[in-house]
Amino acid sequence: MTIVTAYATLGEDGLLHSLTETKAKAIFLDPHLIGALVKPLQSAVSVKFVIYHGEPAEIDLEILKAECRYVSVLRYDDLLELGRSNPVEAVPPGPTDLACIMYTSGSTGRPKGVMLTHRNVIAAGSPPMEVADRSFRGPRGVRPLV
Repeated sequence: MTIVTAYATLGEDGLLHSLTETKAKAIFLDPHLIGALVKPLQSAVSVKFVIYHGEPAEIDLEILKAECRYVSVLRYDDLLELGRSNPVEAVPPGPTDLACIMYTSGSTGRPKGVMLTHRNVIAAGSPPMEVADRSFRGPRGVRPLV
């Protein structure tokens, strides 16, 4: 599963662009952004699930459910419970599988999606982990007992 990021600063048009270009199936967002989701979802018909974490305004949820009837709206905690109740076998990704598309506003035109593979993500996280690992080693590479 590829994750797509689209920041609130992209606005409704930027969000719509990222949802339609990637044919996103679900969106995870903070509850205060639900009100801004209605208009983009009316055109981004590939989105079937809206998942939120926290407590949204009840009126925002009512409007979303009324205007976008084809979308299932789930609390994050309910999604976790669904996963616990319906476990599936994990399918590990390969190094060249797409991990993330990060949308940035760019300097001109529509937002641009930067594609990162799992190899890219691991490589980006490796140097800080190596530095942290070395900082916890004592003389001659021996880790101190804590």
